[in-house]
Amino acid sequence: MKRALRCLLVASLAFGTAAVTEMVTASQAQAVDSYSVNFSGKTAPDGVNVRTGPGTGYPVAKSLGGNVTVNFNGLEYGSIVPDVWENKPDPRWYWFWENGRKLYVASAVVNGNPPASGIRAKDRAVAWAVANQFRTDYSWYCQKFVENAYGTGGIYPSAIAASNALNTGGSLGSAPIGSLVFFAPAADNGYYGHVGIYIGENTMISGVATVKAENIATSSYWSSRYTGWGYAPASWPGHY
Repeated sequence: MKRALRCLLVASLAFGTAAVTEMVTASQAQAVDSYSVNFSGKTAPDGVNVRTGPGTGYPVAKSLGGNVTVNFNGLEYGSIVPDVWENKPDPRWYWFWENGRKLYVASAVVNGNPPASGIRAKDRAVAWAVANQFRTDYSWYCQKFVENAYGTGGIYPSAIAASNALNTGGSLGSAPIGSLVFFAPAADNGYYGHVGIYIGENTMISGVATVKAENIATSSYWSSRYTGWGYAPASWPGHY
C-alpha cells in the first residue's frame, strides 16, 4: 500500500522497469498546476524512470533503483498512471530540480505523498479520491464521496442540488483538475444526478457501484449525460 512518508525535501521520477504498469497513455501530458512542496518518498521495488515532463510520453532522463529515498520539491498533474501497488489510476507527478533541470516521476511509482498540511484543498481531495478507489461503502453515494474528499459532508443533499449551485456549464475540455463534474438526473440515478472529481485526461473518480476512475469522453453513458463542471467551494478544506 502506498503510504504517506515524513516530509523532507526534493526529486521526481517516472516509470519503472515494470513498463506494463505505466501505459495508460503514451501522449505527452501538459504540466498542470505546478505546486511547490517539500517531501520525500521511496521508489517502487522494481525501480523507476526519471522523466523530463509529467507524462509517460516524455523522454527518460535517467533511472533509479528500487526502494531509493527521493526528496521532492513539488507536484503537478499529467498522464494518469496506475499505481504499481494497487492498480489505482493516479494523475499526480512529483518533481525535483537537478543540475538546473526540472525532472519528474509518477506518483504511482512512489511510496509516499506530500504532507496534507502543505498542499492545496484540491490536491488533498484528489489524493484522497485516488487512495480510496475500489471502496464499496460509497456505492451510488456520489455526492457524499466528493464532499468527503473535500473534507466536508452534508452540504448538498444530492448531486443535482450541488449542480444547481456550482455547475458552470463549462465543457469537459475546460475542466480544471480537482473540479466537480456533473451529470444530468435520470431514472437510472433516481433523478438525483451524478457528480465526480475530475483528474484530467477526460477522467473522473466517483462513487458508482465501487469508487473508480472512468473516462467520460469514451463512455457513451457519461458523455451523453455530462452537463458541466464547477469549482468546489473555497470553504471546503480538502480531506486531511
